[in-house]
Amino acid sequence: MFPSPGGAYPPPEELFAGRYVVDGTLPWGGVASYYRATSEGTPLILCVLPIDLNRSKRAETAFSELAHGLGSIRSDAVPRVLDAGIIDGVPYLAFHDMRGTTLGNLLRDRPLRSLTVLRLASEVLDALGAAHAQGLAHGDLTPQNVLVSRRPTGELGARLVGLGIVPLIRSFPEASPHAAHTGSGKHAVAYMAPERFGGGTIDPSADLYAVGALLHHMVIGSPPVGWEADDGFDDVPGLPDVIRRAMARHPRNRYPDAAAMRAALDWLEVESAKQNPRTQDIAPWMETSNIGSIPVPSLNSPLPPALATSSHPPGKVVSTSGARPIPIKPVRLEELAANRSVRWRQITLLSILLGSLLFAGYWWDARRSPNDTTLPLSLDPGAEHGE
Repeated sequence: MFPSPGGAYPPPEELFAGRYVVDGTLPWGGVASYYRATSEGTPLILCVLPIDLNRSKRAETAFSELAHGLGSIRSDAVPRVLDAGIIDGVPYLAFHDMRGTTLGNLLRDRPLRSLTVLRLASEVLDALGAAHAQGLAHGDLTPQNVLVSRRPTGELGARLVGLGIVPLIRSFPEASPHAAHTGSGKHAVAYMAPERFGGGTIDPSADLYAVGALLHHMVIGSPPVGWEADDGFDDVPGLPDVIRRAMARHPRNRYPDAAAMRAALDWLEVESAKQNPRTQDIAPWMETSNIGSIPVPSLNSPLPPALATSSHPPGKVVSTSGARPIPIKPVRLEELAANRSVRWRQITLLSILLGSLLFAGYWWDARRSPNDTTLPLSLDPGAEHGE
C-alpha cells in the first residue's frame, strides 16, 4: 500500500492522484505521512493515511465524515483542507501550504519562555475547541503534531496537525496495521490519558490531558513522568495547578472543555504579567484591549473575572505560590456598566445646561439692541435749541 510511513514518495515524473507533484517528505505527525507537493504551480501539503479503505466500507464512510469535519473547521490554528480523496483504497487530505518546525524539534534545544508557552498552548486549545465542536478528537497530541512558526509580529505561533487520524485508524483495526498505535515521538506514552491504557475511547477529555503534559514539557523540558514538585514554574507559579487539573486521573475531574482550560491559561498570563517584572508585558495603553478571553477592565482585579469560563471558583486567586497578587480593589463588570450609564446622564445634563445658557445670552442681547440705537439723539447738543 502506497505510501508507508517513512517510505518513498512518487518520483517527480509521476502525479499523485493524477494532479499532485510530490516534492519531498516532511517529518511531521505520527502514523500519517506528510509530503510537500504542488498542483498546477500551487504549493500545498499532502497527508496520506495508513489505512486501506478497500477492506471496510464503514471505514470509507468514517473517512468521508472526517474530511467534511476538518473542512468545516474555521481556526487559524488548524490547517485549511483544500481537497480529500481516495486512490487505490488509500485516503489522502490536501492542506493549504504551511511552514514551520515541529514543537519536538524546538524543545530539543531548551525549554521555552513562560509567556510563549502560554500563548502556544492557548492556540493548541483553540484548535482543539474548534475540532471538538465538529465531533473530532485528536487522540495523538504530542510535540510531533504541533507545528511552530514565527509570525510577522515576531511571536511564535502554533498549528495542530493530525486531528482525527488516530481515532479513525483505531476504530477499524481490520483496515490498518497501525490500529494499536500508542503515540508519536519520544515519551509519547506520557501524553496518554490513563483511561486509554484500558482500551477506552479517545475523547476531548483525553486531548486536554495531553495539553497538560504538553505544558509541562514546554516549561520544564520533559513530560511529567512521575512529576509532583512545582520547581521550574517561578515565572508562572499557578501553572502547576492548571496542569494537575488537566491531567487528573478521572476525566470528570479535568476541565469540562478546551474553552475552560483556555480561560484558565489566559488568567495565568495576566497574573504573570502583573506580578513578575521579568514577564511584564501589559502596557498602560491596553486599558481598552483584551488578553485572550479576559476583558482588560478586569485586569486591575486580583480575582478572575466573573464572566470568564474558569476552573477556579469566584474569589480564589489562581496563584498558590510565589509573588502575592497586587492589592487592588476588584472591579466588577456590573459596576462598570452602571458607572458608564451615570456618566452619560451627567454629560447629557451638562449639555442641556450649556445650551440654556447660550440661549439666554442671545435672548438678552436681542432685548438690549433696540435701545442702543436711540442713544446718539440725546447726546446731540443742538437738539434742545432746534439747531
